[in-house]
Amino acid sequence: MKKTLITAVLFLFFGVSLISQNRNLQRKTDYFSKLVDQSNTGEIYDTNHPDNYVGTPYYNDSYLLGNIYYNNEPAHKNVALRYNVIADEIEYKETLSVDNDLAKAIIKSKDIYVTINNQQIVFIPSNGYFLVLEDGNNFSLIKKITKKYFPHRPPANSYDQGSLPTFADRIAYYIYSKEGEIHELPKSKSKKLKAFGNSEKLVKDYTKENDLDLNKEKDLKQIVMYLNSVKGATLQ
Repeated sequence: MKKTLITAVLFLFFGVSLISQNRNLQRKTDYFSKLVDQSNTGEIYDTNHPDNYVGTPYYNDSYLLGNIYYNNEPAHKNVALRYNVIADEIEYKETLSVDNDLAKAIIKSKDIYVTINNQQIVFIPSNGYFLVLEDGNNFSLIKKITKKYFPHRPPANSYDQGSLPTFADRIAYYIYSKEGEIHELPKSKSKKLKAFGNSEKLVKDYTKENDLDLNKEKDLKQIVMYLNSVKGATLQ
């Protein structure tokens, strides 16, 4: 009974601490969140007028319901979440109806991840947030999204229409191993193959046999699933 009570108290403490580990840390989190909004998002994007832009600084422009997990256990369910890609922050509100100005940034930790609309997003120290596409026992396929911002360009002359402020997606794929190693997959197919190291021939043969394209996301997911099924497969 005492063990159950202690577990419940600890879980409650850690659930709250994801957003506010203590008052001092929360003040730091609030300040950093505001700084991010002002320097990376607020000054270059008005969420009230998305038609004035091409693209968005967010993974999804709107807040969506999702869950926050701590050490693989659900800590906050059905809360409003939004991934601010350009700031590399997960923004959090208790409900969808809470004013966006009251949103906070989730503390970045490898022990904390979220699911937004069933898409898992994890934090890897020194690398930032990644979308998990395939999660296996030995290898995971993860995707890094960044945004390149191009400011408004006024017309150069009467024949030029100029351009709206634009957020262009930049996407990179990585293999993450159970040892915590992260390997970027280059854009070219030949270099992608080499990135699989000792498993290069395995991947090459499997790709050929199944008519897969290393530059297609769904095929990369299938390849990583296959590698997880091969005993002794490594990237070294």
